[in-house]
Amino acid sequence: MLNEKALKVLATLSEPDAAYCHKLARHFANMGISSDKASSAVCSLVEADAIPEAGVTKWAGSFASPQAPAQASAAEALDEVAYA
Repeated sequence: MLNEKALKVLATLSEPDAAYCHKLARHFANMGISSDKASSAVCSLVEADAIPEAGVTKWAGSFASPQAPAQASAAEALDEVAYA
């Protein structure tokens, strides 16, 4: 489902974060999003450190933080994949 680059990126994550990304990729597949675009979106999320923590919403209030541009670009990447 995910390409080799995405799998290598996921190998660097904690088990819960990697499981979240795999589940997200399955959701993308169910929506008809190609595996290449899903892999790209997952990589973008990891690179932007935008993977939500279990039970925590990182996005709430984060747009005032210095990391906001990276998180915003990850959200834009997901929008691009979802609407492509």
